[in-house]
Amino acid sequence: MISKLLSSFMFTEKTLQSINNAFELLWKKKIPAYYKIFDNIDRSVIYSQKIRHLLIKGVGICEDRNSTWKADMNDKFTVVSNFGNKPNVCFFGLFDGHHGASAAELTSMELPVLLLHQLSKFDPSYQMTTDEQQIINSFYTVFREEYTAIEDLFSAINKTEAVRREYEDIHKAFAKAFWRMDRLLRLGRKEVSRVQWSGCSAVTCILEGKPKSPYAHKNWKRKTNHDGLAESSTSQEMPQIFPGILHVANTGNVQAVLCRNGKGFCLTKEHTTRNTNERRRILQNGTVISSNEPYGLVEGQVKTTRGLGFHGNLKLKKSIIPAPQTISVPIDDLCQFLILATNGLWEVLDKEEVTALAMTTFHMYKETYCSIIPKKSSPSKGPLLFSTIEPNLTKSQSNIHVLFQYKSVSEGCVSTTNSKENLSDSNYSKYCIYNPENVETFPAETTHHKPCSEKVTDRPTSVNGVATNEKESGTKSFYEGAAEYVSRELVNAALLAGSRDNITVMVIFLSGSEYQLLT
Repeated sequence: MISKLLSSFMFTEKTLQSINNAFELLWKKKIPAYYKIFDNIDRSVIYSQKIRHLLIKGVGICEDRNSTWKADMNDKFTVVSNFGNKPNVCFFGLFDGHHGASAAELTSMELPVLLLHQLSKFDPSYQMTTDEQQIINSFYTVFREEYTAIEDLFSAINKTEAVRREYEDIHKAFAKAFWRMDRLLRLGRKEVSRVQWSGCSAVTCILEGKPKSPYAHKNWKRKTNHDGLAESSTSQEMPQIFPGILHVANTGNVQAVLCRNGKGFCLTKEHTTRNTNERRRILQNGTVISSNEPYGLVEGQVKTTRGLGFHGNLKLKKSIIPAPQTISVPIDDLCQFLILATNGLWEVLDKEEVTALAMTTFHMYKETYCSIIPKKSSPSKGPLLFSTIEPNLTKSQSNIHVLFQYKSVSEGCVSTTNSKENLSDSNYSKYCIYNPENVETFPAETTHHKPCSEKVTDRPTSVNGVATNEKESGTKSFYEGAAEYVSRELVNAALLAGSRDNITVMVIFLSGSEYQLLT
């Protein structure tokens, strides 16, 4: 019947195109596969990552398609060791695809290169390889002069304090990289639908080791605001020199949580319809928010109000912007681990629950590790602790000192009655950036997302997730195994909690875990 309608002369070309598009949407409509309810058993995929970084003890990534509710896996990730040929600099990216995986896949491969290109403009120590430069050159005709003028306006940061002007470059680099990636997705490469193009939420992190203190030349002390986030003010007290600094940029609903001294801090903003300022922004643009979900869907399609892609629908793209929220925080010996996860985890668990689960499963792994391999020296002979807050530390010292932040328009979230009300701490402020000098160069090692059907893991035979191979010894292998175990248990917890989305969890154990979690 559809063929007869399309071949008839009863309708105009525009009407026939609308019929064709509607048929495509109906044909490809995703229906929950209830008959596959048992497919979730042992379907999680674990990835091992070998990272050379003085602040990283181990990295583990676990993903699950959640086949009860999702027919395809749209999450992608990227890990780049020695980012920009710089030692002790790593890039982590996690991308949650919407309406397909095309946008997330392209972003996972090209956004790190675009970011590196922007960083190399103001910091020559970031070096690009020949292949990376060729990728940038291939997009030369896309970014013309009139486009770069709009781009500069988009990525501009108000210079409110002269002392912080020198720290804005890296946040401008994030903004321009996101803006350019969104422009490249407009080309429609690898899109399989003519009607509904894909998009993605994104969180990207750069972890730098051994920067000097940006305030070493000043006298200052820390004070704490009402959200427990430390701010700086002048005083005679000198700060410590931070071993590292973490730069984070995000759009959409992919979140990053940093655990410091047993307390979780959300470093990202939730750009969804439950965010009051985001709702106000898109409603002022004339966007329709449907009532399909508790907080509605933008144009009846997605919850996210910011992201990359979504170019197939002009009404939808009018509201979904690529502007990232950026923040920089110091990494010291009290920082224990960093968790990046897609919406499949955060829709059922909040940051306090995730932090507590991560700490609990870490100690469970430690106990099992020591019992299975008694001949090996234990990572710690201290007692099993579920709280790592030291009694001699004040509340102010346990908080995160935010160095620099580029405030986006959106901050607030719609108040709720459950524990997910504060998915994002809404008053991170006072940030700055510091970029360490490069001493020597190392070749970059990049790991992209592998197909879901392939299990990529360097772990030997294990018992309850703990390696038993005698060749795997030392503290490093312990933390690698612990990161994999914790990431897998968080994915399992999300499945048991009723998640209805793809789930990908990246767990990064930092140097503070050796002093805090194992004492």
